[in-house]
Amino acid sequence: DDVKAWLAKKPIEILDTYTVRINLDYPYAPFPAVLASPWASPIVSPSYVEAHGGIQLGKHNDWMDRHAEAGTGPFIVKSWEPGVITMVANPNYWGGPKGDIKPKIKTVIIKKVDDANTRLLDLLKGDADIVYVPVTHIDQLIDINKWLNEGKIVVKPDVADKVAVLGPFETFDIMFIGLNQKIYDETTKKPVDFQPFKDIRVRQAFAYAFDYKTYIREVVKNFAIQPNGPIPKGMFGYDPSIPVYEYNLTKAKELLLAAGKDLGFSPDNPKTLTIYYNSGNLAREKGSLLLASAINSLHAGLIIQVVPLDWPAFLAKLRAKALPIFFLGWAPDYIDPDDYVVPFCHGEKGTFPIRIGFNDPELNKLIDEQARTLDPQKRKEILRQITLKVNEQYVYIWLTQPTAYHVQRTWVKGWFYNPAFPGNYFATLSKG
Repeated sequence: DDVKAWLAKKPIEILDTYTVRINLDYPYAPFPAVLASPWASPIVSPSYVEAHGGIQLGKHNDWMDRHAEAGTGPFIVKSWEPGVITMVANPNYWGGPKGDIKPKIKTVIIKKVDDANTRLLDLLKGDADIVYVPVTHIDQLIDINKWLNEGKIVVKPDVADKVAVLGPFETFDIMFIGLNQKIYDETTKKPVDFQPFKDIRVRQAFAYAFDYKTYIREVVKNFAIQPNGPIPKGMFGYDPSIPVYEYNLTKAKELLLAAGKDLGFSPDNPKTLTIYYNSGNLAREKGSLLLASAINSLHAGLIIQVVPLDWPAFLAKLRAKALPIFFLGWAPDYIDPDDYVVPFCHGEKGTFPIRIGFNDPELNKLIDEQARTLDPQKRKEILRQITLKVNEQYVYIWLTQPTAYHVQRTWVKGWFYNPAFPGNYFATLSKG
């Protein structure tokens, strides 16, 4: 019924062969950014959809999930097997906006190789053209002291004839630690008895206990800055005057000792909590251990253990609201602050608030208001209020806004960086 009512409003009108009008219920400031995003802009052939199940109200089209023949992109999926995707150039590709893009690479093979050392070895042997190298391993390729002290990426002489490291590039990613204010038991699906993060003093103590500078320099090798809230630097709505969280173990201990009197934990009667991260992510592992070590060193009544989970188990536990403390990241779906303040801060619509028991009605209203505000200056002020309001409640520990780099063989040409669509745009790449 809701869909029928929506369709009755004529939300989408075809005016002519090349013109479509979209009618919104209200002015939506992020709408141009949404349309420009790579996730919203692809166009699928209507005749293809109709020939394979069509669109039926209330019924999911499974065919479109299982088949990739309907695209208009520069490559065609030849095969998709566990761990390996093979694509071939589309001979009928339309060429992009200017009609001048024709894939030079005829076959692209994407392999999932979990071990970073194996990926590096494949790169150096020439078996791989482009690889992902985590910050925990980048010092094998670049002069790390040059980067740490001068901010310059210089490839080591012994691999410079084989490897190129491009960058640095600013990202719009935010790495954070979530603090669950209403922890659930995954089995009983009921809230557990011990809920330490419902007390703001505990949340604030954890924010004080994280050594941001050490993590940024020693773990992620200065390939990051410390964010001051949910909106990343470089994006509309970012306010540099808002302070970052500070590291202060003395304040952290004072807060935990005070909160423990009301929550039932103390140095003589400690409680145990667990930080979870996705297994294989070495930076998150080290960050989790850094926080756990700090809290444990305070002897204030909380004992922190660190547990890795494979990605499916991690996500299942997150959806079940059963992660007390978790290390995670967020990358943009569309380049607008709405794609940060909603998922991070909106208690009814957000991705994370509903999974950590956070819901602030006043904050929700501000978030809804910013999305409807077309005046940039007025919207910017509302976004500032949102950042301050969520920060003063210590809902998350804002850890890093990563700085990116790209690792490839020197023979790869045509790669470029796009913060809105990070990765490899194979249509412009060549080897030679």
